[in-house]
Amino acid sequence: MRRDIYPAIDPTRSDLSARGKTVLITGATGGIGGLARAWATAGAKAIALIGRNKDLLAEPSQAVESINLSTKVLALTTDLTSETEVKAMFRQVVDAFGTVDVVVHAAGAMAGGPVGDLDPHAWFQGYEVNVKGSYILVHEYLKVVPNGTIIFLGTLGASLTVPGMSSYSGSKLALLKLAEFLDAEKPDLRIFTIHPGIVAVTETGRGATVDALTPFAKDKGIQTGGLSLYLAQRKADYLRGSFVSVNWDVEELEAHKDEIVEKKLLKLAFFGCELRSGWSPMVLVDVTKLETTSNVIAKVKGRYE
Repeated sequence: MRRDIYPAIDPTRSDLSARGKTVLITGATGGIGGLARAWATAGAKAIALIGRNKDLLAEPSQAVESINLSTKVLALTTDLTSETEVKAMFRQVVDAFGTVDVVVHAAGAMAGGPVGDLDPHAWFQGYEVNVKGSYILVHEYLKVVPNGTIIFLGTLGASLTVPGMSSYSGSKLALLKLAEFLDAEKPDLRIFTIHPGIVAVTETGRGATVDALTPFAKDKGIQTGGLSLYLAQRKADYLRGSFVSVNWDVEELEAHKDEIVEKKLLKLAFFGCELRSGWSPMVLVDVTKLETTSNVIAKVKGRYE
């Protein structure tokens, strides 16, 4: 259980060097401030910082420059739900730096409120940003770099049912599935999804807070930066299309990589469900007949015995 930077994902490691690489970071004004710092420490050629608030982009830009004067910085305000703005954003970055080797997509939206009570527009905003915005970003990135690397910031919250979090949890679950389809349909694209842990807002002064999780907010933003550097390396290909927590030790993951790939341990699945020739995991039950539990069990046994 890792809650801070550790040797295997330390940005100063020579085998995690980002020299010659350009990284584009969305949500650069949010709570994961360690992303830009990690890539600057690793010697990135250029970092494009994308956010919605121009004033808030000054701090991460200055942080990069204070770490590595040789790293070029381009800060741009972009509405990721606008195809026109995202297209223009990539054009500016490519014109400035030639390419985008890695996209770290940290932008997201969290709308809180009970289902049915929350205004429909506010509820759907989570899907507009977390799903539509992510799709537009990928769509435009593939036009300029078909064989690059994309790292989504997801959340463990996608697997939880917490009152008031339906918009956020549901849209982040959809993001996980989008990553899996990209992995299946775009073999030249390297795609990953990270759970960034629970980062203390006091570390950056930014980001969203969930009161129930505040006592557990002990993770450091630099961890996500270090893990993104690790995933940018070819040695992490066994994790392509997978959901990875920043709290997991990557050397332990490497020790189990054959099992992870063979059993698809880090992919979405219904528990214990396998499709095989000649049978289906589904049993049809006529609910209009109010069938008893014993009748349903008998149907299942008759189907598979």
